[in-house]
Amino acid sequence: MPGELLRHQSALARLDRYATLMDARFRVPGTRIRFGLDPIIGLLPGIGDALGLVLSLYVVVEAVRLGVSKRVLFIMLRNVGLEALVGVVPVLGDMFDIAFKANLRNAALLKSYIEGRLRPTPVRAPRRWPQWALLVAFAALVLAVLLGLRQIFVPLWRGLSN
Repeated sequence: MPGELLRHQSALARLDRYATLMDARFRVPGTRIRFGLDPIIGLLPGIGDALGLVLSLYVVVEAVRLGVSKRVLFIMLRNVGLEALVGVVPVLGDMFDIAFKANLRNAALLKSYIEGRLRPTPVRAPRRWPQWALLVAFAALVLAVLLGLRQIFVPLWRGLSN
């Protein structure tokens, strides 16, 4: 487990740096708007959007290597696909890249998933009431059998005594 934890932490740190580089490395001066290499690459005519898609799939490939669930993988692919689909539209696609930030979304999804898997599940105290209920039911059954046997054997015993 410690080796797995170290491997996951290392991968998450590397993917976080990558996602930041792709989606939020630079800031528009005087604003809070951040962007990365992804929208810049998207400006390249013809090949930019395809190259951006391939680069965004890196986080998804790493997620597969780390063993994410199919559900998380689907969400990650949806994020990349949506960004690629809208990215095809000139100018609007680049603005969408700046706003949507699929790589940062996917890195956050992956981090949340991995942390959830590595977090120890709390150990709950065992519930005792089912055991007590079974004990009471068993005691009632034994009592019923003993009373039934008494009804049979007491008259028989009295008949033998007389």
